[in-house]
Amino acid sequence: MLSRDAYTRLLLDANSDFAITPLIDPDTQFGLASVDLRLGPDLVITRRATGVVAYDPGDAEAIQDDLERYQTYVRRPFGSRFYLHPGEFAIARTLEFLSLPTTLSGEAMGRSSWGRLGLVIATATFIQPEFEGTITLELANLGTVPIVLYVGMRLAQVAFHEVTD
Repeated sequence: MLSRDAYTRLLLDANSDFAITPLIDPDTQFGLASVDLRLGPDLVITRRATGVVAYDPGDAEAIQDDLERYQTYVRRPFGSRFYLHPGEFAIARTLEFLSLPTTLSGEAMGRSSWGRLGLVIATATFIQPEFEGTITLELANLGTVPIVLYVGMRLAQVAFHEVTD
């Protein structure tokens, strides 16, 4: 796992092919062994179904129809609120765009402070070398009260690992 000093050196090295943009405040986003990622403006919100609805993986066409019927894409401005109610699910992206060189992989995960509130932040946790893009975050409120999230707030973190032969 890379230390704060190691990924800071890589970010400053113009030849490293390692980038995280935008980084507003390295003093608050850089941990000793990870970088905090913020909630981006793009969300896919799943509305509650009424009646009998079930996703059947054997019927791909019906799943696609149900997803279009029950999911809504929303783009929110920086700093705006988003309420995730108990039992609700949303898909979000990080504000940060990552670019990894061939020598680095990453592991994205939720920040533990959110878990204590009942927010589960699942991701496809492993980030391959040479990945370029934002990280997808699956958000589920397993708690008993609504959770207020703001576009731009620190929500997840990524730890980087050197890839060796």
